[in-house]
Amino acid sequence: MKAHSELVECAAGNAIGALSGKHLLPAKDSRVLSVGPVDRGLWIHDALSDEPNSRLTIATDYRQLWEIPSLESVQVAILDDTLSTFELEAACRLIRRRWPPAKILVVSRRESLLEDALYDDRVVPTVTPTLIRTTIERLMGTLQ
Repeated sequence: MKAHSELVECAAGNAIGALSGKHLLPAKDSRVLSVGPVDRGLWIHDALSDEPNSRLTIATDYRQLWEIPSLESVQVAILDDTLSTFELEAACRLIRRRWPPAKILVVSRRESLLEDALYDDRVVPTVTPTLIRTTIERLMGTLQ
């Protein structure tokens, strides 16, 4: 439980929480970015918890994406539909510019939310942790 409270404090205090090393997941190979509420980030963390080579960064809104160093690598960005349509579109465009190889996964119930070119896949918010993990692995090209 301590790990979750450290994440929430980090995300609330700095608006960006990085789960790595001493926090929750070791920083090595897989880089996942969650854009949306902290509880969505915790849910993604739980889905990836048995992936030893994962790193999760949380930005709670579009503005906080600008605070993430562009040198940091991002393989998959997961955007939550609690963001406004403007924020979702702006976040997708920024991610495509700053991290061109990154795949974008949108968690949304809404159908024609964004142009197809702005994201790579979409899942509903009620997706199971196993399916979100499988989707992330598929987008990274690491599905075994």
